[in-house]
Amino acid sequence: MDTPWEIAFIDATRYLVTERTGRLSLGRLSGGPLTPVKADLTDLASGDSGLMGMVTDPAFATNRIFYTCQSHVAPNDNRIIRWRLSATGTSAVRVGAPLLTGLPLGKFHTSCRLLFGPDGKIWASTGDSYRGRAAQDKTNLGGKILRVNKNGSAPSDNPWATAANIRQRYVWNYGHRNPQGLAWRPGTKQMWNAEHGPDWDDEVNLVLKGRNYGWNPVKNATDPAYYQNVPMTDLVEFPDAVPAKWSSGVPTVAPSGMTFLNGTSWGAYNGVAVLALLKDEGMLGLWLDKPGNVVKTAGIPELNDTYGRLRTPRMGPDGALYVLTSNGTDDKILRVAPSAS
Repeated sequence: MDTPWEIAFIDATRYLVTERTGRLSLGRLSGGPLTPVKADLTDLASGDSGLMGMVTDPAFATNRIFYTCQSHVAPNDNRIIRWRLSATGTSAVRVGAPLLTGLPLGKFHTSCRLLFGPDGKIWASTGDSYRGRAAQDKTNLGGKILRVNKNGSAPSDNPWATAANIRQRYVWNYGHRNPQGLAWRPGTKQMWNAEHGPDWDDEVNLVLKGRNYGWNPVKNATDPAYYQNVPMTDLVEFPDAVPAKWSSGVPTVAPSGMTFLNGTSWGAYNGVAVLALLKDEGMLGLWLDKPGNVVKTAGIPELNDTYGRLRTPRMGPDGALYVLTSNGTDDKILRVAPSAS
């Protein structure tokens, strides 16, 4: 595999997996080779972006629908696409128009992660596309957490649902740099995101409605150039910005995907948030109290410095954790099960 980005389970035995280079495949939890899924990706832009986030519809068992967030050429943007998988699982076709277009596509910071919430809405995290004013501009879809109805409209309870600018209606919160992780905490109403800092302060944040997370990479109000020598969460410029629940400090570890281990078989790990680390080539666990404060952190020794860069962890229907590596060559899907002891 070459830079897999997302894994999504379609039933108790099978999953779909995206590769950023533009491949979609079907796999089985029992192992074995992947089966290519034929899909029209001729308009896919490549580079630091490509075929990224993916999520299955809650009613997939009956409608066979799944969604991807992918880069597009002419015009250059990221967009959320709706697909229907064939009954055989060997092909997929696009369904209708894209749900959402205009997610900015730049040379860097163009990640896009998708997640269905228990509210039945599609949530998307977007990078700031290396544009100085994007994260603080609520009419720009970069550097945001977005919330979208399944039909592509903006939910009526979004914080700016009646804004004159249509794009602003999709914004749930803003002021992010390059969030690549989205996860719901089981048994709660808490959504979390993980994002890359510059050379300091990778962050894990509790996702709150209508709030500013304080990233503003510009020198001053009149200079739009991208300038990173600013705090990841600037509480001086934005006193009401939301402080991170966890921050890496220096050095950074480059967190990408995020999920929560879930199930009593995980023992002391049950309920722990786990982050896939790119730069630090491993996995970090965060133990949270009920309100969401981090009370303990620890690396996961079985995964650290063993498989290279890790991109995405997802809980499977069999109670195991599935992890995508992101090394660019000979990438793998790992299955991690709780110890029998």
